[in-house]
Amino acid sequence: MSTNAGWISSQTKAIAHRKGLAAAVAVALTTVACGGSGERGTNTGTGTTNVAGSAATPPTTSTPAANGGSTATAGKPTTAPSNNPTTPPAAPTGGTSGAAAAPSGNDSTVPTTTQPDMGTTAPTDPPPSGDPPAYHDPGTGPWEMGTPEECKIDPGMVTAGQNLSVFRYGKLCHNQGGNTTGQNWSATKTLGGVLGGRAAYLVKDVPRTGPGTGPILHEDKATDWLGSVGYNQDALLNHIMAMVGHNGNLAYGSKSFSYDTVGSVQITDIVRVAMVATAQVPGLTTNSGEFMRSEVFAKLGMMNSSWPGGTIGYGWTSDLEDMGRIGVMLVHDGWYGGERFMEASWVYRMSHPAHEDANTAYGQLAWLSNRGGGASFGGTIDDCAPAAFWPSYPHVGSEAPDCRSTDGNCTLKHDIGMFDAAGLGGQYIVVHPGLDLVIAGHNAQSAAALWAAVRPAVVAKDPMYMGDEAAFCAAYGASDYAPDLLAPRIAPTK
Repeated sequence: MSTNAGWISSQTKAIAHRKGLAAAVAVALTTVACGGSGERGTNTGTGTTNVAGSAATPPTTSTPAANGGSTATAGKPTTAPSNNPTTPPAAPTGGTSGAAAAPSGNDSTVPTTTQPDMGTTAPTDPPPSGDPPAYHDPGTGPWEMGTPEECKIDPGMVTAGQNLSVFRYGKLCHNQGGNTTGQNWSATKTLGGVLGGRAAYLVKDVPRTGPGTGPILHEDKATDWLGSVGYNQDALLNHIMAMVGHNGNLAYGSKSFSYDTVGSVQITDIVRVAMVATAQVPGLTTNSGEFMRSEVFAKLGMMNSSWPGGTIGYGWTSDLEDMGRIGVMLVHDGWYGGERFMEASWVYRMSHPAHEDANTAYGQLAWLSNRGGGASFGGTIDDCAPAAFWPSYPHVGSEAPDCRSTDGNCTLKHDIGMFDAAGLGGQYIVVHPGLDLVIAGHNAQSAAALWAAVRPAVVAKDPMYMGDEAAFCAAYGASDYAPDLLAPRIAPTK
């Protein structure tokens, strides 16, 4: 958050083998070529590139939590694995090659470039005043099971048929189908955004002495840090995390969204940037797999997660409870374990549209609820999920004159847009800031279906609407009702 003065809260607080992954990715790529349904359900959007996925034949990902596997995990440090689960592409040398290189685990050399300095300090939240916010979470310990009264959820009203876990007020409130472990596929993209945010927080006070030094800023050019890239040489970090850096013309109104399915076009460069940046801080690793283990999994208590390093297109394996830890950290705007894990401004930009002319349903490596203008798999509109709008337009990073809503309404009483991580075959982390609610699902139908399954249980215990789902959706879906927004969300201005 931007400040914690006056913050309020009335609430108390497996690894799977990666065998066959290369074959699964090949199948996924075949699906892209052949079309079909995608990671967020039926593709009703207007995007030009389909995500890898087929709702008809999703891969089996729900398996009992198990120990073992050759990939190192949080709490089980081993020799850092290779950073690319398949054959790593060659590093770009001239800026015209097709795919961006997967980041090297030791890619810590700052390139020599002549790009201008984009600024000297990172946008940070004001220093906290008084106690930290009254968020509750498990820290690195086991989840605390909340009672129905503490969670304000009627478990008996959760619709059957969805494999899910519900987290509210920082507690585990309900599980349906077991704490399954599986490959999260493209939900790894959002995890990659978290890695970038964590790295940015750790280097935020490093002075900038030239391009490729100092803090990680959204408005830095990728080439400031990497020297040369395989897409538009003028692309900023906010372009590549929004999957628009491939466009030849980055001016407003000229961009299109193209889903970076396996992370080989542009998005994985945020990991490469992060590893160059962390080389500035003594003691921080520049190996992406080890950084994820030590600075993300270990800090959040994600003991049943693994990621091999390299691409953020896929590769994260976890159980539902570890997915919930990522969601709880994000729903609390970067606070976790009683301290700041990443800047609220980074979470804000993940969870709000980055470039409305290309896709109103995508932020910075996260999918968003919207009211029209969603491309690719962002075409579905859920009227009971508040849309992610900025409080004013244009906003930092975008020259959009308005939110591009098809219903003509860009105003909001509360900044509580729902957002989610989504992976092939129905792997989701669904985040509701206005309800302090996170839903994690494996093999689910869609983010909307998970919310529809849990919603009756939430509304039944809601003190205002007491089971009146239609009235609840009318208010909550319009962003007029935010009973559990623990602190105001402040839009960054730089």
